[in-house]
Amino acid sequence: MKLHLVRHGTASSVAPTDAERELTSDGREEARIAGAALAELDVSASYILSSPLVRARQTAEIVAEALKLNKDDVALLDELAINTSTASLLKALRPYALAGEIIMVGHMPSLAEHLAAFIGAANGRGFPLGKGSVACVELEHLRAGSGHLRWLMRQKQLRHLVEHNA
Repeated sequence: MKLHLVRHGTASSVAPTDAERELTSDGREEARIAGAALAELDVSASYILSSPLVRARQTAEIVAEALKLNKDDVALLDELAINTSTASLLKALRPYALAGEIIMVGHMPSLAEHLAAFIGAANGRGFPLGKGSVACVELEHLRAGSGHLRWLMRQKQLRHLVEHNA
């Protein structure tokens, strides 16, 4: 199973609550680039799972559009919200265990911590998932430590990939 971990795009700092922060125009562009790069890399996701926070959901919907999927194909997963344990996330992923590829949209530092746990690294400090960045992990089994980091691209690299192949 391949997991594509996408950090949401840049969000507004003004909102009634943190959960309601929407993407800025830059954030929408970052999400568009991430989605276009995933399409360029021939990612064929069976599911797009998103944190329920508005900025992540909006990012997931833009990625879905770039992959020619419907917004309805985005499922909200509470375990992708901020500060959820990797054990809880892995448990929530069990119904998707037979999927070939899944895109998961979430937040830092949780995404880096999940990435580290998936591949058996001590912590997520070495995984710079800036806004709109994407990492690909291949899991042999749906358990911590069984994965291999295949690639990690920051927004600048994703943008170069999209523009170079346009």
